[in-house]
Amino acid sequence: MQEDMRQEPAVKGHYKKVAVGCWFTSTGRAIPQMLKYEDEEGVRHTIGQIQVRKTNQEQAAGFLLQRYECSALIYGTYKTFYLLYHPGENTWDMVLP
Repeated sequence: MQEDMRQEPAVKGHYKKVAVGCWFTSTGRAIPQMLKYEDEEGVRHTIGQIQVRKTNQEQAAGFLLQRYECSALIYGTYKTFYLLYHPGENTWDMVLP
């Protein structure tokens, strides 16, 4: 996993609020392991075995944001997606491009 401090372009795609389970290293770095979300019909879904490809920290509208480029098996297909952690709100978004 590579940590990058460059300014990346805004993530475009379908945003979904998610709950994320993380593993924290001895140095305090968060590594997402799995996520859960609820679809439009109220059904809860779990995505596990997340592979983090790249992460970077950035400022968006004056707020700190941690961006994770990830991949996982989603609906039977291996897909790339982004997880955005908002430490000020302690919330996560999943973005499917």
